[in-house]
Amino acid sequence: MKKNLFIGILFFSLCTLAFAQSDLQVIAQVNLIKKEPITLGQLKKIVRPIEATAGRKLTLAERTELLNALVGQRLLLQAAKKNRIKVLDSEVNAYFNNILSQQVGFPITEAQFAKMVKQKYNQSLNAFFKANTGNSVAEAKKTLKDEIMIQKFVMSKKQAEIKRMATPSDGDIRKQYELNKQNFFRPDMMKLFVVAVMKKGNDAAETKKINQLRAKIKSNKNSIKKIQQDSTKGAYVARNIYALKNAAGAQALSLQIEALMQIFKKPIGFVSPVEDMPDNKQFFVVMEKFPAKLLSLSDVFDPNQAITVYEAIKMRLTQQMQTLALQKANQALMEELKNDTNCKILLSGKKLNKALSW
Repeated sequence: MKKNLFIGILFFSLCTLAFAQSDLQVIAQVNLIKKEPITLGQLKKIVRPIEATAGRKLTLAERTELLNALVGQRLLLQAAKKNRIKVLDSEVNAYFNNILSQQVGFPITEAQFAKMVKQKYNQSLNAFFKANTGNSVAEAKKTLKDEIMIQKFVMSKKQAEIKRMATPSDGDIRKQYELNKQNFFRPDMMKLFVVAVMKKGNDAAETKKINQLRAKIKSNKNSIKKIQQDSTKGAYVARNIYALKNAAGAQALSLQIEALMQIFKKPIGFVSPVEDMPDNKQFFVVMEKFPAKLLSLSDVFDPNQAITVYEAIKMRLTQQMQTLALQKANQALMEELKNDTNCKILLSGKKLNKALSW
């Protein structure tokens, strides 16, 4: 019995060792400024999340394509370092915050996102990243830094070409509008003047201040302009916001859709009661109402941002075209740099297929 147990443990240990050795197998190498091996384990780390997302095992051709892409990426990274391309931590953090903001749909910082994760999932940001991406925050930022470095290098070499390829024409913009005109419908909208006194621990003084401001507006609507001007002194916050009559508009105001619908029923000039919010006391005034309409190219899609439909389409097209132009420039630079001296896939034919058939 003990002998069989010993043999079982030995067999398990040998299998584990063989697996580890397989992951450490060097399958390619980049040599532009230094010898940098690429292991099977590094490729697996790229392949596995792609397969998990796709819900299937990648073909040998697809895995080979990813291997070539990994070699090209390491080659561009070494070329960027050779050309002394620098990336500051502040740049990485800004990009990281931008990615987080895109995920949640509004501007957010790493600290704010971490707080949100803690409240919602009771996890640290690092644990959350590990569970969802397989990488720590530090690893994610390292990858992001490499990507920024490569992008800077490619831009330094192909800037004129990328700019030419990423500039949409007036005809491109108008064509996109015509093809997607139904997406530029704006629902009913209203303009609200919101006044808020932030909570700082003096409830009596804060309640008195917000009630005074409300009473002033209630008795004389012409005082709104002066109240907004005086808000720059910091005693309270006062600003105009535009609310859309849809679910997104309710979410933007942190309201249930039913509550938003009730506000839309109020007449112009209506002054709301004071609401006790988690971090402030506030009220609003209904300033204007705008009927639903199909927006033209010169209309402002969202008055809070004051960007016309034409400008919004141009920015979106520019971003799409720039991404495509960068991909083409990346590929062109890879091909220029690739040769047997700078990089090499060490396996071929049946040996490569066997290594990629895990």
